[in-house]
Amino acid sequence: MINFAPFKKDFGASVIIFLIALPLAIGISIACGLNIYSGIVSAIIGGIVVGALSGNSLQVSGPAAGLILVVVDIIQTQGVEKLFLIIFLAGLVQIVFGLLSLGNWFRAITPAIIQGMLAGIGISIFLSQFHIMLDSKASGTFLANISDLWSIIYNSVLPFDFSRHHMACFIGFLTILLIILWDMYAHKKLKAIPSALIAVIVSSCVANLLNLDINYINVGQNFWSEFYFLDFPLALEGARWANVGVAVLVVTFIASAETLLTSNAIDKMCEHSKTNYNKEIIAQGVGNSLSGLFGALPVTGVIVRSAANIDAGAKTRLSAILHGVWVLIFVSLFPKILNYIPISALAAILVYTGYKLVDVNAAKYLFKVSRGEFTIYLITLFAILFTNLFEGIVLGFLAALVKNAYKIMRVNLKIIENKEDDSVLVMLCGNVTFLQLPSLIAAFEKIEGVKNVTICAQRLYFMDHAGIDFINSWEKKRQKSDLKTKIDWSKIRRTYPNFDWRKFHKDSGKMGH
Repeated sequence: MINFAPFKKDFGASVIIFLIALPLAIGISIACGLNIYSGIVSAIIGGIVVGALSGNSLQVSGPAAGLILVVVDIIQTQGVEKLFLIIFLAGLVQIVFGLLSLGNWFRAITPAIIQGMLAGIGISIFLSQFHIMLDSKASGTFLANISDLWSIIYNSVLPFDFSRHHMACFIGFLTILLIILWDMYAHKKLKAIPSALIAVIVSSCVANLLNLDINYINVGQNFWSEFYFLDFPLALEGARWANVGVAVLVVTFIASAETLLTSNAIDKMCEHSKTNYNKEIIAQGVGNSLSGLFGALPVTGVIVRSAANIDAGAKTRLSAILHGVWVLIFVSLFPKILNYIPISALAAILVYTGYKLVDVNAAKYLFKVSRGEFTIYLITLFAILFTNLFEGIVLGFLAALVKNAYKIMRVNLKIIENKEDDSVLVMLCGNVTFLQLPSLIAAFEKIEGVKNVTICAQRLYFMDHAGIDFINSWEKKRQKSDLKTKIDWSKIRRTYPNFDWRKFHKDSGKMGH
């Protein structure tokens, strides 16, 4: 007998994901300054194509809020045609990386940079969409959005004279309030219905029943009248390949990192989930190549939709594929329904999304674990806010490299003298490389004539060949003068388990790993 239980679970989960994905896809399109076609086609490709090829059967892909800043920056600096060319090329790069089995390299990112990146994106989205939620226009930079914020709030709230800003403000805050209340107080059985969907439906009904004069989505009779295919000659015309190349790498890096971090989270959330990272990168690459060709937004694995998929009991990749099918059917048969949705309601969803991206608990944890990691977090965060996403991530990486280089190069050398029996205890902590050799030589020369020297290296985590060679030469020199030297190499011996210590004492043999 055929077991239909998995299909029922997948079917139900696909409906839930569809209801979450549709308003988010529309909202992200508007936030990027593009026609809603781009976000919806991205959701369709992410569901049907990427879902079918994915290396994680429970992961859901589609347009992501984390790439809004990148898309906006590319449109402003290079234009819409170049944007779709860049997305297409980024997809090809992802396919190559997957074929070369480089998928795991995108996971080699310190959590401080990831959290700083998400917080920077979250704050930027919050500020820009807050303006749109009030039917105002967002400024291009963080400082401009901050400087305009008070006047926008004042004009939209006080005095309340039922202007367009006030009505949009009412719908926006109603949407956020509904999301919060539904998440907090909805009955357990009803929580399967996405709070964002409930908020959009109620806000749209209120706006239309009161006939509020605010901005609404504008879709024609035929959604596919907006159909787009990448015009390569136009996109290549006047292309500055250095700028295009940098943008391709940025989209590739962020989309891949977000996808694989989501995959990693899903593997932890669900016992029977095990991601093939290289296959996942190839699937995302195919999706992004198609997105570029058809004028859609970049595709990534997204945690909110993926978590909802798991919570709804999905068993196979069918749920992700079907959610794309439902989006396709809805916009093909019922596009006019979208015209009743206020833009301020969709912007409010992204305002709330931006707020949720700033994980205060994660920041507190970083501060508790390591001041250095917390500093990297802050550098990444503020660099993104005051420059752009790419430069912010680069500065975050540089800060991480400087921090790690400092840790590697750092050595604490403590000398404890006992003049009564002419003895010295030398304590080495940290790491010793050839770069610390001058200070090491200077310290050991001062105690060269001491009768009894004990060197404790139990807290020395690493010493390169130059350091070991110097200490052993120094020891041999003391032996010729009948001076006693005791060296505890236990930690270093564990670091170099294959090292031929006997041969080293004879002829400074070669070190192995």
